Amino acid sequence: MKIKRLDEGLARKIAAGEVIERPASVVKELIENALDAKSESISIALTEGGIGSIVVRDDGEGMSPDDIELCVQRHTTSKISKEKDLTHIATLGFRGEALASIAAVCHLHIVSKTSLDTEAHELRVSAGEMIGQVAPAARGIGTTVEVRDLFYNLPARSSFLTSSRSEFFHCNRVIHRLALCSPHVGFNLGHGARTVFSAPAVADLRERIGQLYGAQIGRAMIPISAENKGLAVSGYISSPEVRRGNRRDQILSINGRTVDDRGLSYILQSAYRGILRPGTFPLAVIDIIVPYEEVDVNIHPRKLEVRLASRRAVQDLLDRALKKALASRYVVPTLSSSPGPSDLSASARSSQQPGLDLRQATDVRKHETEARKVRVRSDHRVIGQLQQTYILVESPQGLEIVDQHIAHERILYEKLSREVQAGEVAQQRFLLPVRVELPFESASTLAAERDLLAKVGIDIDDFGGGTFLVRGYPALLVKTQV
Repeated sequence: MKIKRLDEGLARKIAAGEVIERPASVVKELIENALDAKSESISIALTEGGIGSIVVRDDGEGMSPDDIELCVQRHTTSKISKEKDLTHIATLGFRGEALASIAAVCHLHIVSKTSLDTEAHELRVSAGEMIGQVAPAARGIGTTVEVRDLFYNLPARSSFLTSSRSEFFHCNRVIHRLALCSPHVGFNLGHGARTVFSAPAVADLRERIGQLYGAQIGRAMIPISAENKGLAVSGYISSPEVRRGNRRDQILSINGRTVDDRGLSYILQSAYRGILRPGTFPLAVIDIIVPYEEVDVNIHPRKLEVRLASRRAVQDLLDRALKKALASRYVVPTLSSSPGPSDLSASARSSQQPGLDLRQATDVRKHETEARKVRVRSDHRVIGQLQQTYILVESPQGLEIVDQHIAHERILYEKLSREVQAGEVAQQRFLLPVRVELPFESASTLAAERDLLAKVGIDIDDFGGGTFLVRGYPALLVKTQV
């Protein structure tokens, strides 16, 4: 097979595939461009989760007519000019590929004006080809980029897009991450005819967290900070009362650039060991300042991964900052190997039966209660309770420790499952509906699952804007569990 040169159109599509994976990729690149342009306010409008259209407006420096024409061509950038600049990258974008890649797989419309121009100018591009020339237009200082029909000319990539709701979820997540890393910039997000959220510029990161997650969570965040030899860590982490079922709300950035770094995420999670229950995760917004020459961001076109020359020093500084912040408010629980009488409940202390010698219990195993019902068999003997959390049971196999919280949840789950299967879920109504306010991401999920929740006895009204009224709940739950 002979080697041949790819035509320009095909080469553009291949390059675009490395940068633009889905609508969220477009949103990320356009917002980063707006931030690099020193915008104070950024507005994002989406239709069909970004599949139909994406419009990003900013009040940044804008582009001249010549720059508008150049920006949609590959390897054109205002961020770097020589090889040495690659070791001192202070901007979010620098590769000169984003707009060219976007333009190759959609219908693109750019309108921009600088403070030196008397009027704005516009350019239209379709599948990487300019339609006409740069022409006069109307708008104030700043830039508007409109993307329509993403991947219309790339069916293979378009077929991998999910539902508009799912794509919007990814776009919203990207916008939240960038908004949290830039609290000094105002953000506004609209989807269809609805305003999803409006977050005016604020001076403090805690205020931005409160805007996006609610004032209560904002107040519960713990500040962290540390410095050492040119490195600095700052941000906020959640108290143990604020926890998540995944790492989605852990935003880590290096020099203001959001990154995915498993090593740093592991250190964050490890700091909460003994404070959070297994399987739960803290909320965190942390920025790490590293000298530019010690960071290599030119690893992947999407710029989500970086290399650190001083990784060990960065990890150690983050670890110290986290532990110091948590230690100032919480004591990590420890379990003595020889608990005294005060560690056991009164029922255990009053028992006249001899206890199990822990020194002989060399075979310690963990048994999950996934499929079996929790019951005390005739050959099992309850010998006490530990820290009002664990039930100590003596069995022929040795000492068994039962997490009473998990056991209770399992019993309730089994009862509720039987009621759901029989279609006879008993419901308890609130005398006055309980008002619940959620961040948009959680609110969207809850609104979409209202019918499913109704089947298990949870009656919810959606008032919009992340506000819900809970009117009823399964009767088998006590009020404090709701």
